[in-house]
Amino acid sequence: MVLPGTVRRGEVGSNVSMRVRRIVPWFGFAAVYAFLYAPLLAIAVFAFNNSTIQALPWAGFTTKWFEAIPADAKLLSSLKFSFAVALAAVLVASLLGTWFALVLNERGGRLARTAQAALVVPVVVPGMVLGLSLAITFRSFGLTPGYGTVVLGHLVFDVPVVTLLVLSRLQRLDPSQAQAAMDLGAGPWRTRLLVVVPQIRTSVLAAALLTFTLSFDEVIVTFFLVGSQQTLPIYIWSQTRFGFTPEINAAVTVIGLVSVVLIVVATLVIARDIGPAPTDQPEAEESAS
Repeated sequence: MVLPGTVRRGEVGSNVSMRVRRIVPWFGFAAVYAFLYAPLLAIAVFAFNNSTIQALPWAGFTTKWFEAIPADAKLLSSLKFSFAVALAAVLVASLLGTWFALVLNERGGRLARTAQAALVVPVVVPGMVLGLSLAITFRSFGLTPGYGTVVLGHLVFDVPVVTLLVLSRLQRLDPSQAQAAMDLGAGPWRTRLLVVVPQIRTSVLAAALLTFTLSFDEVIVTFFLVGSQQTLPIYIWSQTRFGFTPEINAAVTVIGLVSVVLIVVATLVIARDIGPAPTDQPEAEESAS
């Protein structure tokens, strides 16, 4: 006989098992993120450490390593070069990627699907393979390693990112607006510029922010294509061969913070702009009635 209000042993075990099943996935999720972001957090902590020795115990709080960044002429030169490369790559990639997305969305068919699948290849190819193949190709055409080759190399993976992001937005647009504009006498170009482009501008902006981060932080492909002038990631990588210095920790902290902010903003813009895919429920209900 079981008294009212009592709990059986089987029920207690079942409740504990359910709680464990709920906690374990979250624990694994948190462990993965801790593994990914713990090194970045450690670099940021030592960037504020008042000591040139990168080891515990902490010597005290200071911001002098951040203040020393403007005094490093080589670091500033590489920073300017990285900005010049990233801005050029983003500008060209935004124009080409948006154009490719418009063409693929309008054409459709098997050829468009094949071209869309081919766009994914440069993104998933290992950076060493992509960088080496681009270096060999550019050398065969007589191109000297430098600013131009780095920008062209970044376009190889920037353009597909912009194309795929903008294309996903185009596929969710209501085609009736563009059709109405063409019925009223607007040509294809005018329809694209005045009707379609305003509806995808936030996706283009989000893709530009994301590709800027990818281009600015790229190391492997840039290593094979850069000349005497170094980008900021290449410069930092060359300095780390002699050990992390407080100035490098401060520079990496700033770059990491800016990159995270740009990625978060781009993700939020993409999530808000794309939204859920359209459904055909109203039409199904009307046909059923």
